[in-house]
Amino acid sequence: MIDLDRTRAELLAEIEAQNLAANPVRDITDPRIANTDVHLRLRGHGRDDLFPLLEIVLSDRFTAVSRAHLLPDLLIPLRNALGNASKHGNGGNPAKAVVVEMAATCKGLLIAITDEGSGFDVARTLQRYRAQQAYFANHGCGFRNLDRAMSTVSYEHGGRTILLCYRPPEQLPQSFSSCPPGPPWLPEFSNARSLISCRVYPSAMRAGHACGRRYAVRFAGAESGEGEVDTRILTGRLHATEASARADFEAARRLYDARISKRVRTPRPVARATIEPRLVFYDFNPWMNLREYLTHRRSLRSVRHASERIGQTLAALHKSQVTLPGMEPNDSGATLDMRIARAEARLQTVAPGSDLIKRFNDCVQQPGERCASLTPRKECPIHGALEWDCILYGVDGDFYLYRFEECRRSDPGFDLGGFGADLLCFTLTYYDDAAYRMCRDEFLTHYNAEAQDPMREEGLHFYTVLTLCERLRPRESDGNRRNAHLIAALGAALRGGALPDQSNS
Repeated sequence: MIDLDRTRAELLAEIEAQNLAANPVRDITDPRIANTDVHLRLRGHGRDDLFPLLEIVLSDRFTAVSRAHLLPDLLIPLRNALGNASKHGNGGNPAKAVVVEMAATCKGLLIAITDEGSGFDVARTLQRYRAQQAYFANHGCGFRNLDRAMSTVSYEHGGRTILLCYRPPEQLPQSFSSCPPGPPWLPEFSNARSLISCRVYPSAMRAGHACGRRYAVRFAGAESGEGEVDTRILTGRLHATEASARADFEAARRLYDARISKRVRTPRPVARATIEPRLVFYDFNPWMNLREYLTHRRSLRSVRHASERIGQTLAALHKSQVTLPGMEPNDSGATLDMRIARAEARLQTVAPGSDLIKRFNDCVQQPGERCASLTPRKECPIHGALEWDCILYGVDGDFYLYRFEECRRSDPGFDLGGFGADLLCFTLTYYDDAAYRMCRDEFLTHYNAEAQDPMREEGLHFYTVLTLCERLRPRESDGNRRNAHLIAALGAALRGGALPDQSNS
């Protein structure tokens, strides 16, 4: 929340940071940043070079904080503040700098962001914002996100410096991080580039499938100039087997080289580590999955745009001529029969005696849906395990498709059902049946506009139901809460009526 009466001295006292060392840390791989009282200072040009460094160290320091709180209360406001400093404060002038100073203690942290601009009338802007008058030149989302955050936000130096004070929940342990330092050997670092230090950080996304750990690598060399030091962030994913790592790396490399889509990119695979061949490195830095991104956008329009974006991307993937190594075409009809049997077995285990079982059997046997689903299609390259946890939002503002070890040539309906299942679950939670149908239609329209084999609405419904059943887990597992959400979505899909009215729940 923006409170212009708060001063830097008061906020420092609030987090007990008055006596921090005068000499600030300037290396984000310094392990003291993770769990000790520390004074950090960074200098850059704005959001694009400073936010990736701050996001990774703050996600590491507050790894025990739920992302549902850390994103809106700290990380998103911080990104907005950095963007405002470079875009509005410095007027986009690359010759001007943005300086970030951070004081962090076990009680919280205070971040001061200073630009080289002329400042602005903060009190008048806040007054106009609170009065719901026009207060911004562009979208105004940065100021709005700062005021919505649970952090305390204030200004000084005539608006040239913004103060962002964050206090984590009191029950958090004082030591936040357990990720050890460890420099991986990366073959693309030539002799001209000297590796200085490396620190391993946890994944930003902790729910669902792991995104992988992130590696902040500091190096010097010919590319960075005489005496210059660059910090580069890579994402490393450890697979269960070498075969899975090899499949992930090779499929990603071929999809990256093919440049199938500009709207959802493939992260560049860098290397498989020689000391651990199950570890695959990617040159990208994700900080939200699609579900988190849409949750914090709070906009049905954003859900529609995401549905359009993914529809176009899947159409481009499915009609591409990418050859996936070691993945021969399979009999999609036989595969589909096996998946139907597996889905029914899962449903029988999780919801014995439920009318959903009969409805599921009716769904897979209905002539219209069965025909729409099993119309012979040319097998094509598919992602193979698509869900919203595989669609990531990077600190660079781009979306990425991720996790490629299940890529193969098969029925494109498996990918469409994966997206449709998450779309149904998300709209069931945050919107209503009309929102689902609108976004589903947007997804199908943009997919069919470019796909070689269009998908009918009945076919998408079939594959969505199939995916929901396949994602169910046995009762004795720790996925009971997830099961309840999946069964609610499955019931809405199979009963054919409107999604439940959330106002009555």
